[in-house]
Amino acid sequence: MKSISKIIRNVVIMVGIIAIAGVACIKSGILPSDAIPVIKSAQDNRTPEEMQADFSEFINAAFINEITDDSITLNYTVKDKSKYGLTKLEPTLGEVSLEDMKSSLFVSENRLAAMETFDYDKLTNEQQLIYDIMYSMLKLNLEASDLLEYSECLGPTSGIQAQLPVLFAEFNFYEKSDIDTYISLLKLVPDYFDSIIEFEKLKSKAGLFMSDTTAQAIIEQCKEFSDNKEENYLISVFNNKIKEFQGLESKDISFYTEENKKAVTEYVIPAYEKLIDALVSLKGTGVNDKGLCGFKDGKRYYEYLVKAMTGSDRSLKEIDKLLGDALASSQQKMASIMTKSPDVYYKAAELEYPYKEPVKAIEHLKKAVKKDFPELSDDIKCSIKYVDKSLEEHMSPAFYLTPAIDEYKTNVIYLNKNERFDLSEAFSTIAHESYPGHLYQNCYFQSLDPEPIRSVMHVGGYSEGWGTYAELYSYKIAGIDKGVAKLMIQNTIATLCVYGKADIGVNYFGWDCDELTNYLADYGFSKSQSRTIFDTMVAEPANYLQYTLGYLEIDALRKEAANKLGDKFVLKDFHEFFLSVGTAPFSVIQDRLDTWIKDKHK
Repeated sequence: MKSISKIIRNVVIMVGIIAIAGVACIKSGILPSDAIPVIKSAQDNRTPEEMQADFSEFINAAFINEITDDSITLNYTVKDKSKYGLTKLEPTLGEVSLEDMKSSLFVSENRLAAMETFDYDKLTNEQQLIYDIMYSMLKLNLEASDLLEYSECLGPTSGIQAQLPVLFAEFNFYEKSDIDTYISLLKLVPDYFDSIIEFEKLKSKAGLFMSDTTAQAIIEQCKEFSDNKEENYLISVFNNKIKEFQGLESKDISFYTEENKKAVTEYVIPAYEKLIDALVSLKGTGVNDKGLCGFKDGKRYYEYLVKAMTGSDRSLKEIDKLLGDALASSQQKMASIMTKSPDVYYKAAELEYPYKEPVKAIEHLKKAVKKDFPELSDDIKCSIKYVDKSLEEHMSPAFYLTPAIDEYKTNVIYLNKNERFDLSEAFSTIAHESYPGHLYQNCYFQSLDPEPIRSVMHVGGYSEGWGTYAELYSYKIAGIDKGVAKLMIQNTIATLCVYGKADIGVNYFGWDCDELTNYLADYGFSKSQSRTIFDTMVAEPANYLQYTLGYLEIDALRKEAANKLGDKFVLKDFHEFFLSVGTAPFSVIQDRLDTWIKDKHK
């Protein structure tokens, strides 16, 4: 149980880093892919029906190219590949290279040119929404076209080397061919990691290599995964999955079991070991042990990164002020709550949630959210799994893996049993991942049968902002004292704002560790805790802003709707509006909100 002094003064963050869309780190950029055909038949005299048909062809071609960029993306996005004519594809993990990134930029330019051939006014409302989202994201891609070497796919928590084992463990075996693809992908890991190593060498030569602290953290994470070759996580998980797969004879099971073990021990583990050796050799070549702004063009890259990850168009100075105002407001509200009810502080210190077991917590949440959130089918399935011990130290408290669009009712949430996390007190974190968080968010949107292209559009601030919004809402339905719930809500907001300001301070304003320590001292952090936070912000810049700024943007939309609609405002209706728009930059959502409010006034 966390003491209330740590909850309020140290502001211990309790949200997880979610692998929503599962495989985002495998590809570079926001909408990276191979080139797609440009609609060349575009003419001003096309009828609305013709224009809509051409646009449908365009976005479907884009979708196919997106999901075939690598086999993991394909597996996580679509169950019935035959529906899209994708039954005979060579297994691939893609690659990480400057050439591939430049190719992605070419695609962005190509798609933008193609989009400008369409008459926007002749498209359907849904197509106009897709158009706005795609156009915004593609334009953003080009903003950092001269800063490709600044991109990074390695990181202690969200890096590909940390995510890949879980992505492999949850690789879907829909049919026998998926097993063959999986084995092939394991054998491609060495080549894939080689491309990462070469890119890290390029970064080193350009003076853009990571700090020694970050490199060492990744090295340790890789070592933990690659220890005990014969008993590796991917061997034990596969053995259980293959036994449950229907239709295999005993000889097939034996064959695949041996093939998997061989692939893990002779390909995957050596690839991790080679990555370790490469990082050890490159360690010390980094010339910047501060945040991104310590690099020549790092400040500009951070501005781009924040936009790309959060979906917000606000400037960094505006964001910093927004965080500061929200932090001050939450502190005032906490003070007011404790002044009116002095015992609420002590109640919070002794807080125990009625729903301690994750499964029971989800069952309660599923029922309790029906009051303020649109109806969702009761046949949604959710399995609880636990992070393997070899991954616990570097994984977040919990995360949700997005299922295939044609299998969206089958869901998985991972929890981390590491001693750092008390799962009996993880009610709000579970809400972040399940109801009304990521699971609910994804399943509700998929229940609307959106165009497939929407499944490959990812805006971190939209999804993580909603997860945070859901987490805060969950305190109201947790079955705890109302005063305690209000206190916990404001404390969580304050937590997010402190971390958000730390992120900006380190990566944009140039705070060194001493400056960050001085800032955090006001919130009860020790020097060692401040050092850990500093290293986190350096290693994975802009990550926390997805949660913080994403939530504040959603809350701003809610407040605007409530203020303009007055008595006509219904929270459930607002939730339905926001969830129905789906993942999108907040400027696009704002446009739709204005229309939605006008329609409500009619």
